[in-house]
Amino acid sequence: MENLDKKIEENKEYGLNILKNLIAFDTVLREYKPESDAPFGENNKKALEYLLNEGKKLGFTTKNLDNYAGHIEYGEGDEVLGILAHLDVVPVTIDEWKTNPFELVIKDGKMYGRGTQDDKGPLVASFVAMKILHDEGFKPNKRIRLIAGCDEESGSRCLEYYLEHEKTPDLAFSPDAEFPLIYGEKAIISYFINGESDGIITEFDAGTRLNMVPSVASMKLSLDLKKEFKEFLSKNNYNGEIKDDKYIAYGVASHAAMPNKGLNAIFILFKFLSEYTDSKIAKFIDKYYLFDNYGKKAGYYSYDKELGDLTSNVAIFKLKDNKFELGVNCRCPIDEAFTMIEDSLKKICTEFGYTYTKPDGSCRHYVSPKSELVTKLLKAYRDVTGDMSDPITIGGGTYAREMKNAVAFGPMKPNKPDCCHISNEYFELDDYFDAIKVYYLAIKELTR
Repeated sequence: MENLDKKIEENKEYGLNILKNLIAFDTVLREYKPESDAPFGENNKKALEYLLNEGKKLGFTTKNLDNYAGHIEYGEGDEVLGILAHLDVVPVTIDEWKTNPFELVIKDGKMYGRGTQDDKGPLVASFVAMKILHDEGFKPNKRIRLIAGCDEESGSRCLEYYLEHEKTPDLAFSPDAEFPLIYGEKAIISYFINGESDGIITEFDAGTRLNMVPSVASMKLSLDLKKEFKEFLSKNNYNGEIKDDKYIAYGVASHAAMPNKGLNAIFILFKFLSEYTDSKIAKFIDKYYLFDNYGKKAGYYSYDKELGDLTSNVAIFKLKDNKFELGVNCRCPIDEAFTMIEDSLKKICTEFGYTYTKPDGSCRHYVSPKSELVTKLLKAYRDVTGDMSDPITIGGGTYAREMKNAVAFGPMKPNKPDCCHISNEYFELDDYFDAIKVYYLAIKELTR
């Protein structure tokens, strides 16, 4: 391990420079253009091209799949070990950041920037691990392939496209979640509800992505309730303001898989509406969604002993031109939830005269914790950290669910803050360097 520490130190500046340059690309998806040479935007294309070029400089084989995704590879053999990472990031609320989110800032032992933890930092850690192995002259018994996608945060169309054109890895891990290892992921199911305005709410704007708890919500009303709103905020100790006739609430962002860790700004405004108005929409939200992160009010809660509770995130609410759209994202421990959610939607939407879209998403993902893949990856993690924690399951979705023999593996350590999808995202330097060690040992163990 001492020799490995020395090699990591030798590659320290190299890796941080790669990460710095990747963070500088604003790889938030704004529009999907499947017929374009930049289907997920120019910055996503440039970030991918930059990474592949860096791989080529080291003598690795690289391939770009029409700027959907690409890979960096070395080694020979029929089998492929895949390392599944992504270059795209979730949106930022710039006013909530203390630093430029698209600049790598190292301060107090932490690397700040959008993507440092999810997922540019772990991608670079894997890349540096491959470089060290290559520099040592290690000859793997299968091809080692780092696959970088550009659309993981918005549906993984990048990896779907990649797998349509390239061999599916025989085994894989995704450095895009938590240590010690994730062997099970809940089903991810989303749906939308649509309806007419009730005349009280004239505008409403909250949420940009289904996989985030919205931290800001704003609305305009046909009634003058400015005084009441200020009293409501003060009484409940909520953050908000009135600006240009807009009633604005500020919550706390969180990953949709853990909505209870955030404070949904949509809920703040609808709590006010339910208490101070006779809004039909507010009555609907109050009855079936308000401050319920588990789908219990709507009637589709479920539980599994390994994968845990269903979670339900009210992610988007838009009202304009007398029509509204509500977007909800659920993380479900059982695949039967598809039917359960639709049955509930039929009931609650019929009651209020609203319509809904058929729940859509991906089924749960599961790899036996006793499999060779899991046991070898766990050994690498334990050899570096000494932590004997058991592998876990999550509500988040990673690239691992796109193939049968794949799991999510790091980089976040147990009991450390989860900084994914929040403002002022960071990755601790010590954890970043430990991740390089773990991925180095893991790759070696799986390909020797």
